[in-house]
Amino acid sequence: MQRFVFDPPERFVVGTVGQPGDRSFFLQAAARGQLVTVGLEKTEVTALAEGLTALLGQVGQTQGIPLPTAGEVDVDLAPLDAPFEEDFHLGQLTVSWDGQRVFVEAAGLSQGETRVAEGDSEVDSLRVGLSIEQTKAFIERARSIVAAGRPPCVLCGRPDDPGGHFCPRLN
Repeated sequence: MQRFVFDPPERFVVGTVGQPGDRSFFLQAAARGQLVTVGLEKTEVTALAEGLTALLGQVGQTQGIPLPTAGEVDVDLAPLDAPFEEDFHLGQLTVSWDGQRVFVEAAGLSQGETRVAEGDSEVDSLRVGLSIEQTKAFIERARSIVAAGRPPCVLCGRPDDPGGHFCPRLN
């Protein structure tokens, strides 16, 4: 079991490898020459961005902290760092606020498991501490990465391939 901690990270981004419709999604954290890559699903990227957005909204509302707009943050548009190797695949993801920083924690899966058992200390994990500005920049990049996938069908909303798809509305 390895526990990776980046507080603060020099870089914390989500990115993809592959073509729309056949992409693999990854989180990467880097600092002091160390790089950690975590595999995850597109829906988990969306859930992380939504969870961070909700957390920032609560922080802004309850603590009166001014939140930057999308145009006020520098979004990292660079590709994922190489050499590229997945350190672990995501099993559980949490976000939290400690009064000053946002924390994203990712726990991996045990060998052969499909979900993380409560209190499982035998899995790899990643903990990243972010400023509000870093969090907002991460959210903006995550949204653009997810949106860069296949366009939705105008009839059913399912992802549309260049060669078409089975659309239940045309039945």
